[in-house]
Amino acid sequence: MEHGNEKSLSLEELLSGVWRRRKIALLVTAAALVIGALYVAATPKKYGASTVVRIDMQRLPEQYVSSTVSESVMDRLATVRHELLSLPVLSKAIEEFDLYRSAREAGGMNAAVQAMRGNLEVKVEGENAFVITYQAKDPALAAQVANRLPDLYAAQALEERAAAAERAAAIFSAELEKIRPRVEEYESKLTAFKSEHGLNLPEVLESNIRQIDRLSGLTETTLMSLADAQRRRTALARLGAESNVEVGRLAAIRNDARRELSGLESMYTPDHPTVVAARRSWEQAQARYNAAAEAAANGDNEQKRVDTEIASLKETALSFQQRMDEYMKRIESTPAVGAQLAAINRDYDAVREKYQTLLSRKVEAELAMDFEARQKASLFNVVEPAFASAAPLEPNPVSAMGMSLLLGLGLGIAAAVYSASRDTSIRGAADARQRLGLPVLAMVPNLDRKIRKSS
Repeated sequence: MEHGNEKSLSLEELLSGVWRRRKIALLVTAAALVIGALYVAATPKKYGASTVVRIDMQRLPEQYVSSTVSESVMDRLATVRHELLSLPVLSKAIEEFDLYRSAREAGGMNAAVQAMRGNLEVKVEGENAFVITYQAKDPALAAQVANRLPDLYAAQALEERAAAAERAAAIFSAELEKIRPRVEEYESKLTAFKSEHGLNLPEVLESNIRQIDRLSGLTETTLMSLADAQRRRTALARLGAESNVEVGRLAAIRNDARRELSGLESMYTPDHPTVVAARRSWEQAQARYNAAAEAAANGDNEQKRVDTEIASLKETALSFQQRMDEYMKRIESTPAVGAQLAAINRDYDAVREKYQTLLSRKVEAELAMDFEARQKASLFNVVEPAFASAAPLEPNPVSAMGMSLLLGLGLGIAAAVYSASRDTSIRGAADARQRLGLPVLAMVPNLDRKIRKSS
């Protein structure tokens, strides 16, 4: 059926119409290829260079020091693109290679950095590597910049890590200076308390108990000696002056002389020479006894020695008892002193523990600073350096011409399809019957096609 000048075509008729108009498709395709070639020829060439870098995080010997800058490989890779594209890193590269001079003159370093970011691509590869790709008009310059950027980034990262370690050490030092007076105050307080209550401290409690046991034993021994001395004193009191050894000996001689005189007087007269001689002997013995007794009473004797011993033993026993009382007072006051000491030690231990922790962290931070400076080469390792490329990255001739070909074919076929869909001519008896609704009596053949085929 016909609607105005349009007609609906079957797929076979549409393909046939496109084939008849293949020159249009070829012309459009050829035009697209020419435009693609002109684009490839007119577009400035950009060469790309890529560097593959592996991140090997620094490993400080934890048995000696704990790092104050802790960062995992995944954390570093998550921020590597932003850090590589940061102003400090790119500005150093721009100044070193004198890049984007016109952009710097027009908009300053920020404009040059923005321009460089447009030519720089950073991709994370795997678990601990990334690829830096830089584009430039000069292939050698692109390779140099791509190889230099990891070094600049490593230097920047190491400076940041060193600064972080230095800040940590400074913070620990400042905190130590704040807490040191408190530690010294508690140490002075503890020293003064121990000096004042040194004999009542819990650590000398056992020693005080042992001293009491020792003094108790000594007191018991002294009292036993005192009782023995008092018994000897009583016995000496009964003997009187004869308690002296010399006096006793002379008393025995005197008594023997008295007995001998008494015996002789019973047998002889008083003026008998034997009786006279015995009386003289007795008088001499009596005189010697009296002299010895008087000397013993006025001078050193056994009774006085025993009295002196008793007085000394009493004094010793009393001193032992007084010392035991002193040790008992110490023991009784030990719990209260221990409670006060425990309170002071509790506060002191808390401050000292914090001080020791800060001091340890300060030492570790200082050691970490030294390790950060010594292990510069272990942060970034270039696995595959960049090389100058012979083929430009942009524009890519193969890609550009392929896209032109595909686009030309698409536009050419679309033009042919459009032209075929606008064709209202009748082609064949079947098309006439369908469009006119009348029977076909005869059909005139195409003489030009016959002539072309015969020729």
